[in-house]
Amino acid sequence: MKLMMEPIDVGLNRNQPSIICWRGGTYDVEQILDTWSSRGPWWGSDERRSYLLLVTTSGVMEIFHSNLSGWMLSRMFD
Repeated sequence: MKLMMEPIDVGLNRNQPSIICWRGGTYDVEQILDTWSSRGPWWGSDERRSYLLLVTTSGVMEIFHSNLSGWMLSRMFD
């Protein structure tokens, strides 16, 4: 597993990710394995993140959408 924390572009189909664009490559989403959300502490920023664990044509990726930073690639799994 590698921590990435890099911005990505995400193509949506029916409000679900279908394509991930990252570092000049395009990767199809084959399956959504899990979803969850998190929120920053009440004393800090009011960041809300919606996470998705995906099987893509590049392997398993964890991505999230943040109300502050948009779509990000969080982690890639070996």
